[in-house]
Amino acid sequence: MASSFAVRFAWETWALYGLGVCVVVLRLIARIRRLTLTGLQIDDALMVLAVVWYTVLCISLNAVASGGGSNLMTPDDIAAMTPETHAERVQGSKWVFVSEHAMILTIWILKFCMLIIYRRITDGLSQSRLVTCVEIYALLSFVGTELALFFSCRPLALYFTVPTPNYQCSSYQHYEIAQGVFSISSNVLILVVAMPILIAVRLPKRQKIITLSLFGLGLFEIIAAVLTKVYCLVPSLIGYEYMNWYFREATIAILVTNIPLTWSLIRDLFPSFKRWINECSQEYQAESWPYNTSSARRSCLSRDLALQTVTDTRTTTSTSMERMVHPFRLSQAIDKDMGKGRKGMILVQNDVILEVETAKENRHDYPVWDWTGNKDHVSTTHITGGGCIGIRK
Repeated sequence: MASSFAVRFAWETWALYGLGVCVVVLRLIARIRRLTLTGLQIDDALMVLAVVWYTVLCISLNAVASGGGSNLMTPDDIAAMTPETHAERVQGSKWVFVSEHAMILTIWILKFCMLIIYRRITDGLSQSRLVTCVEIYALLSFVGTELALFFSCRPLALYFTVPTPNYQCSSYQHYEIAQGVFSISSNVLILVVAMPILIAVRLPKRQKIITLSLFGLGLFEIIAAVLTKVYCLVPSLIGYEYMNWYFREATIAILVTNIPLTWSLIRDLFPSFKRWINECSQEYQAESWPYNTSSARRSCLSRDLALQTVTDTRTTTSTSMERMVHPFRLSQAIDKDMGKGRKGMILVQNDVILEVETAKENRHDYPVWDWTGNKDHVSTTHITGGGCIGIRK
């Protein structure tokens, strides 16, 4: 294979690999700071496993690029083959098979990590049933992709035969079709799960931009998956360029899955960024609340009443704090606690902020969206007693 391509490919893949691993390390540091080492959860363990296969993917793809190629050969390549190039292509064919399997495991482990996060966010909500359906589909698609890899070329040894008598054993065509259908469709379903969450969650403009940027990365991951299949299946474009898009797809999946969980660490490392977000949050809270000018509607809740009415006991007793509290359900619970005959009371409804803080006795806690899942930390925004945050009709 051309040395210029191998050099460019190595620079790109190892740079992307460094970025991906760096984000994973930041995620693990943030999680350990919040949960301690012994408090890490199943998705953290899966992420470490994903990095292992991500590393194997990077090594195997570079081995193919820097070696003599694989058993994907033109008639001219076959005619010019020597014993040395034959041995190199046999070795390269084995690395191609390893890279395909590493890609499957990397991508699907990351899918399950994201679905675990969605499971925590939607715990107790109607969206959790949709998450369950997507989890089942993701599991079935993983099994289907593995079966396609192992049964598209029989016997399996033909994957490493140079030249191979079976075109499917060098082009992986049938497998690539199956893998593309399963991977892209499951990615679309995961985005479909995320959309109602983004719609339901109220965020300040700057936080909304950050969240939508992550959503955009998810769309780019799908585009990368499509381009990978284009370079694998379109006859005029078939070549080793697919490896570039393979690794780009895997790296984007790493970023999308881990960046949301680095939020607390980023705020601590960059105080100016935290202030920037907080300023926007304060402006958002100050401008978002319509109110009636009547004196009854302007009355503020007392300290004791606020403590009783804005605390969602369902959240504080949950084993997982990574959930999204539905505003309508919470409003119903508060209305019920306040009593039907108590008109003119203020319903304090804070907006969702991706923040986790330890609850303090001198503050009133209102649950919001938390990604950490630590039952010892209550994810809250804080309402100081006697303050009139906003009035809702």
